Amino acid sequence: MSSLVLLGTGCPSPSDLRFGPSTLFTHDNKNYLFDCGSGVTQRLSAAGVRSSEIDVVFVTHIHSDHIVDLYQLYISGWHQGRDSKFKVVGPRGIKAFFDNLLTAFRSELDGRIQWEKRPNMQGLEYEITEIDDRFTFSSDDISILPFEVDHFPVEPAYGYQIKYTQKNVEKVIVISGDTRKSENLIQHANGADALVHEVFVDLEFDEKRMSQETLVNVCDYHTTPKEVGEIANIANVKKLILTHFVPPVFDQKKVIKDISQAYKGEIIIGEDLMSVDIK
Repeated sequence: MSSLVLLGTGCPSPSDLRFGPSTLFTHDNKNYLFDCGSGVTQRLSAAGVRSSEIDVVFVTHIHSDHIVDLYQLYISGWHQGRDSKFKVVGPRGIKAFFDNLLTAFRSELDGRIQWEKRPNMQGLEYEITEIDDRFTFSSDDISILPFEVDHFPVEPAYGYQIKYTQKNVEKVIVISGDTRKSENLIQHANGADALVHEVFVDLEFDEKRMSQETLVNVCDYHTTPKEVGEIANIANVKKLILTHFVPPVFDQKKVIKDISQAYKGEIIIGEDLMSVDIK
């Protein structure tokens, strides 16, 4: 049994409609979490999954909106009875980031350990794997392959290709992470059953919080609706699932219209806690 749930479909802008970016893939009763945005533990709870039940966290890149709740997931999983290592797979630098998180929370965590007397101390152990594009995660009949995308100046940044077997048929889901239009992503998404892709819609200029350069630069390392349509068309994906919307509220009909100029397949405007069937 497999399922894909969009836990959070937002961006750095706070929104009560769209929490921070995070996607959950479940296969054979194992839970694989892609990114760990703001509110991920609440969204997991709403989806009926305990933080302690996450088997591996895959991080696409080290931007705050994708990793801000990593410690919350770690500590809440322990509170909920995790009795095995907290496992994180991600780009170069993710180990130092997590070690620094634990340093920042050390006195708080030590106080909890000493006072709460929980029996599952092994649940506080952790395993951080820093990857390159030669890494492959394999377990039973699933493999998860990272591939580099173009989110410069953030380097490295990865998308993930998930391959698994469902009713004796191989299925492929690709998660873009944050990226410009990427040829490497197109190659890895070729013929995929589903492509979960970020989209940059627009930003309304506000001189109190941005400059004209802000508008240009933020747009420059993301993907516009028209470009997402071109990617999905060239890759010939069966289903396009949109997430990581900038901004969180936008004209959905226009986004679909812009994408449809190039891509004629199924387009899904992702919503938080949306479960998507992969047939």
